[in-house]
Amino acid sequence: MSPAATSQGDTEWRGIHAVMVTPFQSDLSLDEGGLRTNVEFLAQSAVHAVLCLGSEGEFYALTDDERRRVAEITVDTLGGRKPVVVGVSHASAIQAVGLARHAASIGATAVLATAPYFGQPPLDDIRDHFASIAGVGLPVFVYNTPSRVGYSLSPSDLAAIADIPGVIGIKQAAPDVLELVELLEAIDVSKCLVLGGSENTIWPALAVGAVGNTATAASAAPQAFARFWELANQGRLNDGRNLYRRLAPLRKAYAVAGGQAAVVKRLMERAGLCGGPVRPPARTAGRELDPYLDLTVAALTAEGLWAD
Repeated sequence: MSPAATSQGDTEWRGIHAVMVTPFQSDLSLDEGGLRTNVEFLAQSAVHAVLCLGSEGEFYALTDDERRRVAEITVDTLGGRKPVVVGVSHASAIQAVGLARHAASIGATAVLATAPYFGQPPLDDIRDHFASIAGVGLPVFVYNTPSRVGYSLSPSDLAAIADIPGVIGIKQAAPDVLELVELLEAIDVSKCLVLGGSENTIWPALAVGAVGNTATAASAAPQAFARFWELANQGRLNDGRNLYRRLAPLRKAYAVAGGQAAVVKRLMERAGLCGGPVRPPARTAGRELDPYLDLTVAALTAEGLWAD
């Protein structure tokens, strides 16, 4: 079994994990048909795994029934063609475990969870939270996202959590890439993978040794983000740096919009996919982002990495 394999068969987790947005109709109801269209697109794409119900999937704005439905549609449409990670993040361990059990029952490959948000429990309680989720039996990715949860797990904290049986990976979205470097030194990477968890720092993360990275815009431009992984594997640092620079307008759009989901939904519509609005209190992206998206599409087209 390779270092990137899990205890569940020979699933390979290295590479790019496309973070799916959740498409909504104009009345803000779930767009089930659009979701199937988007999943089918990713099933036929170059990304290595698909992640639904992450932060940019607006899981926090969905009811638990809607979360289960998104997971069901995603798993069913993929039909085993790619590994699928289902987000089960919740402030309540009881709710998170319930969502993980549902993910297991429908055939998900793994689950992803943040530390419990709202409160700031001590490390022992956070470990218990993840141990409860892992007890369901699916491989678990721990998602460290300080800006979302309200506190950060240090590399030493994450190393302690990585020892929990069933925890197979860390999605490190702390803003300081140095924390990712320290994490790579703190844990046994033959047993627990370290993925970059921020699209904004994808190339720095891959360049310093992350075995993969998540990316929301991979839902619209999977070839571009798969290319990052290819260049990292080939040690082509200058080419990777140049591609990263070409995507500067997209990162600027994220900064202007104050988030990724609204931007990527607008980008997906340019690719003939289904985006739609975001749910309040987040704000749906408008035409003010179009100049940045124009530059992004033009740059990717010039590289042969945009398909419409």
